[in-house]
Amino acid sequence: MSMHTLLRALLKPLAVGAVGAALARQLLDAYLRRRAASPRGQLRVRRRQGLPSLYDLHPQASQAARRSRGLEIVPIEKIVGTARHPSQNTGDFLPLPGLRGMNWRARWQRINRALDRMAALPPVDLLQVGDEYFVYDGHNRIAAALQNGGVGVDADVIELILPGQPLPPPPASTPISLLGSRELRQAGEGRLSRTVQSSASLDERNRQELLRDPARPPSTADEPASAEAQAEAEAEAEDSPDAQP
Repeated sequence: MSMHTLLRALLKPLAVGAVGAALARQLLDAYLRRRAASPRGQLRVRRRQGLPSLYDLHPQASQAARRSRGLEIVPIEKIVGTARHPSQNTGDFLPLPGLRGMNWRARWQRINRALDRMAALPPVDLLQVGDEYFVYDGHNRIAAALQNGGVGVDADVIELILPGQPLPPPPASTPISLLGSRELRQAGEGRLSRTVQSSASLDERNRQELLRDPARPPSTADEPASAEAQAEAEAEAEDSPDAQP
């Protein structure tokens, strides 16, 4: 056997092994990329990072003018930080591990039970700078939505106009932006909104009119107040400083 043939026989297994190792490495890299791009993979990456603070990214935010944009549905991917300074949350919007005490765990369980029942939660409060949003209140609700595969949250949005920034156009008057946040908060807390209360009062009034003796003339003393008057009275009671929370 010649030396050339002997060398080829010895090197062939090594070459096959090198090709196999390279192919295995490519398959592993592809698997890791797919895993990192998956929602669970992105959530794992978020957990290892801190949630940026608005005032670290935009130091002039404390001097910014504010404008209410009302209630909007905001994609979670556009919520990039917190209004707390310094930040007290990890990148998945949960508190830092040292801040997850018993009170927080109880609150976290209540939020997840509400999501399991598909109950409506109150909107979160966000500050908007350009196309980015920062959490003012509602970190746990966003974290729960993120862990359950949610892509957006209902939010009361305040837009910050930084010094020197051109004034953006006013928000469009869409039905969802015209909906008052108090109405949705009441629904999330299981309370009737003013619209529902007024409708219930009107239904009760119509029922009483149907049951009234036609031979008896209507009495203004027995007639319930109009829905509009009741709604105004309830609004005054809510705005009173002595009203219960």
